[in-house]
Amino acid sequence: MDKALKLRGIFVSLVAAGMLAGCATNLQLGEQAGRAGDYKKMLEHCRMAAKEANADPMAQKCIGDAQARLGNRAAAESAYLTYLDMVPDDTDVRMTLVKMYFDDGRLNAAQTHVERVLQFDPASYEAHFMLGEIHRTNALCGSAKASYERALEINPDYFAAEAGLEKLAKICKPEPKPVKKKVYTPKVKKQKVFQGGGGAIREGQW
Repeated sequence: MDKALKLRGIFVSLVAAGMLAGCATNLQLGEQAGRAGDYKKMLEHCRMAAKEANADPMAQKCIGDAQARLGNRAAAESAYLTYLDMVPDDTDVRMTLVKMYFDDGRLNAAQTHVERVLQFDPASYEAHFMLGEIHRTNALCGSAKASYERALEINPDYFAAEAGLEKLAKICKPEPKPVKKKVYTPKVKKQKVFQGGGGAIREGQW
């Protein structure tokens, strides 16, 4: 009897799981596939979610995440930009683009987006750090130093910013202090003996 009840419980659980799966949206199925590491299936479901009427903007983010995992950087960028057109204040996704652009050497694009992040979240120490990285790569020593130091002001324990300052010190020498030039002033010696015509006239005689 106990065995029958146990089997019935398992059957009910399986039916319930099937019903839940049947009710899951394409977006939810895509996210589930992503958590399971099946990025092709994730991309398939998220693409279907993006084609639905009144599609959730997260479908585009889901596509971007799947494409990034599959190594399709251009397609991931396109999906992320589409998502940010709809949700411009998502600083996490924008930072994902910043890092992607930085790794690809597209520093102007990276700077544009990291500055946008700081408009939405001025206290983002990670954004200040990335701005420092961009300035350091461009050999803008003063700007890089200021960005790293701002990141450390916000988060004193942020090791990456400390490492950035160390790298910066190796490529940026401190500005030399201006050297004061000495102005030479010739000393005029007073002649004690007047050398004129005739006999010498000593001091006090003229």
